[in-house]
Amino acid sequence: MRTPIGNPAASAPLLVAVERAIEVVDAETKALRADPTTNLKPFEYRKSQALLDLTRARSAVPAPAYTDELKDGLREFKAALEENVKLLGLHMDAVSEVVQIMSRTMIDQESDGTYEAPFPEPAR
Repeated sequence: MRTPIGNPAASAPLLVAVERAIEVVDAETKALRADPTTNLKPFEYRKSQALLDLTRARSAVPAPAYTDELKDGLREFKAALEENVKLLGLHMDAVSEVVQIMSRTMIDQESDGTYEAPFPEPAR
């Protein structure tokens, strides 16, 4: 059993903010997994609010006050963010592919090919 360190009372506001942030990120990840076309705007607002809450709470809690529970929460938050970023990256790649297909189709439909420049490939 680990011996608790830090100050639970002092770290409580940051722990609450971390738990809320995990909730928001997990909800967005779950929504994207269920429906890749889901509206991300509400999540954008909630994640912005979570970032504000985290920033405010972090400035009020000195690192020596961090408890093991808070450190575990921060590790969980990091893992949730990594999963979310990976899924959002896949989502953005898919959107980019669709946009490229649509752009090529529009160029092909509007041109007889006389002055057509090669379609630029995406930078990687």
